[in-house]
Amino acid sequence: MKYRRTQSVLDRIGRALRDDRGSELVEFSLSVMLLFTMLFGILDLSRAMYSYEFMGYAAQEGARFAIVRGKDWSGSCSTSAPPSFVMKYSCIASGSDVTNYVKSLALPGISQSNVSVSTSWPGTTPDCTKNCSACATTNSQGCVVKVTVSYTFSFLAPFLPKSALSFSGTSQKIIQE
Repeated sequence: MKYRRTQSVLDRIGRALRDDRGSELVEFSLSVMLLFTMLFGILDLSRAMYSYEFMGYAAQEGARFAIVRGKDWSGSCSTSAPPSFVMKYSCIASGSDVTNYVKSLALPGISQSNVSVSTSWPGTTPDCTKNCSACATTNSQGCVVKVTVSYTFSFLAPFLPKSALSFSGTSQKIIQE
C-alpha cells in the first residue's frame, strides 16, 4: 500500500514536470527583462559618451571664444545692441564670459548646473622667441589661453554604477585679437 502511494505521488510529480502549460509566459518575461536591461544600458552608456564628447567640444568652443576676444579686441561694448547672442558677448573675454558662453552651449541631456568651466591665461607664448614680456598680462595677442570644461555625469539605470563619473575636456589656443 505504501509503495502504491509513493508511486502515485511520483507519477503526479512527473506529470507536473512534463506539463509545459505557462512556460511561454516565463520565457517571455525572462526575455523581456533581458531586452529592457540591455536597451536601458545602451541608452545610458550612449548618454555618457555624448557627455564625454560634448566636454571636448565645449572646451574648444570656449577657447575659440576667448582667442577672438583678446586684449586688442576692437568690437563694440554697446548695451543698445540687439539681443542676439553674438552681440551680447562683444567685449573683451573674461573668465565669467567664457563660462557663460560654454554653459549656453549645453544641449538637451547636458545639465548646465553640472558643468564647470575654468579659464586661465598662463602668461606664455607657444615658443617664447619674441614678445614674451607681453604675456605677463592676460589676454594679449600671441599669448595662450587655456579652457578646461568639467561635467559630473550620473547614470539613470539602476543596475549601472551609482557613483557619478567626471568628464573633462581641455583646449589651449593662441589669442588672435
